[in-house]
Amino acid sequence: MQQQDIVSTKSDTTKTDTTAVDKKEKPKIQFTDRQLENYLDSIGSLATYPLADKVSFVADSTFKNQMQMDKLVSESDFSKLKQAIKEKDEIDRVIDLTTAKNIFGVVQVDSAYLETGQIPVTLISFDKNKNDFNEYAICLGYPDAGWSCKLYFFKRNRIIAQHIIEHHYGLELKHHKDSDGKTIIYYKENFGTGSGIWQFNFYFYKYYGEKLIPILNELENGNLQSPWGARIYWLEAFVTKTNPLTLKMVYYQELYDATGIGHRIIEDSTFVQYTWDEKSKTLIGNYEKSKINKPQTLTYFLADNELLFIKTYYKTLKACIKDKKKRQLTLNYLNEVKNHYENN
Repeated sequence: MQQQDIVSTKSDTTKTDTTAVDKKEKPKIQFTDRQLENYLDSIGSLATYPLADKVSFVADSTFKNQMQMDKLVSESDFSKLKQAIKEKDEIDRVIDLTTAKNIFGVVQVDSAYLETGQIPVTLISFDKNKNDFNEYAICLGYPDAGWSCKLYFFKRNRIIAQHIIEHHYGLELKHHKDSDGKTIIYYKENFGTGSGIWQFNFYFYKYYGEKLIPILNELENGNLQSPWGARIYWLEAFVTKTNPLTLKMVYYQELYDATGIGHRIIEDSTFVQYTWDEKSKTLIGNYEKSKINKPQTLTYFLADNELLFIKTYYKTLKACIKDKKKRQLTLNYLNEVKNHYENN
């Protein structure tokens, strides 16, 4: 199997494109079985969390660093905003550019809006009555007009956060009440997409006082198929319950044989339940009662995570080595990985 490196690039709108490019490789070494088994054991002895932190860094950075704001909107501008949103016809839900700048500061405006002097506003309410204007988000323009959108989160007439969301296929923003009565919102963030290759994460945030704080970042769907990497994998998570928050995860991992055909060595599903931790102000997953652990979920990211996969699934790979049907494809995989890291 010829490995290809995944290359990600971001445009000014933070849209992520994931493509594959052929890399000129050094001649491949065929290591002995003993060398490969020793290699497996050496990775199995590594510390897990330094490897996990490296893999999760990009997704965690985006998750934790959405802009916190604290801007009070004047009563006159707030009245204009509410009036625009209450219009029955979507075409009439617009505000003039002067008001938009007063409320939101510098705004990027499409040339068509410059001509009319008005810009559409979209309301996403988290209140039982959308006319309460207590907890809600505003988008200037339309969230699904491109691959990304900018949302302003409000608490009454105060802007408390600004999120730039790379949704890619349309914004899916949902909300519910936590056990303490506070509002939790969540959406999917994209980290790469293509034919047979993509990653989306669930980002959860909580209204906490006058802030919107990050409380949970979990993989929603990670997918890597042939021929993009040294293995094939899939994980998809579904919200099955919101109080307490419960995710169902369905996942598998495959290794290639000598002909390039994938063979499944892991296939399962599990539930992960989360509880609110006031000290850290985060949702904590009860992985002790699940069939998968948190570092293992990171092996389904589009990232340089082969060492983490070997470490977190060490017992599985060790068992495959002892299985006559799976031994050679496991050794083939280890040979690919060892060559990759020695060449880079």
